Amino acid sequence: MDVSSGGRFSHVIKTSQISKGLRRSKRDPRNSGFMVNCSGAVGRDGVLQVLDELTRLDASVDEGFPFPQLFVFTNIIIVCGQTKIYEWDGSSLVLKLTVTAGFAWKVVDFFDYVYMSNQRVAVVRDAGSKAYSETFDLPTARAICNFNGQVLVGAPDVTVSATGVAFGGEVIPITVTQHGDWT
Repeated sequence: MDVSSGGRFSHVIKTSQISKGLRRSKRDPRNSGFMVNCSGAVGRDGVLQVLDELTRLDASVDEGFPFPQLFVFTNIIIVCGQTKIYEWDGSSLVLKLTVTAGFAWKVVDFFDYVYMSNQRVAVVRDAGSKAYSETFDLPTARAICNFNGQVLVGAPDVTVSATGVAFGGEVIPITVTQHGDWT
């Protein structure tokens, strides 16, 4: 180490010290020539590269738990409040749609196309126009999953209220019975 240059220092790492790269497992023996830690870089295409700088996202959509919900997808970042849907444009949140309040959002993305539901409404983001709209062609959902390119929807068009469960217009009464002390 050379500290003679006004407080600055330099340290030369020899090729033999890094030629083996990072150890594959914590079980590799010590002093085997592998590096044990890599900070501030990731391996991409067999080469260490610096991490991309992260931008701080102002998601100050304060509507109570569990909102805001942040969804980071392949091509877009969506922030959902209880009634408002925002999209991150790289510098700020842009309001895209206001809908009926529901429960936590469930979202599935297919690059520029997005299908989402809060159990009260179903919303899509058109891949071509990039516009958000409420849809009645797709069901509302309690769960949405992309399984090998097929969308699986849990509890489609089912709503739960204090009086019962509504499924396809038919209300099925429910009764909640307490067993033991809930306090």
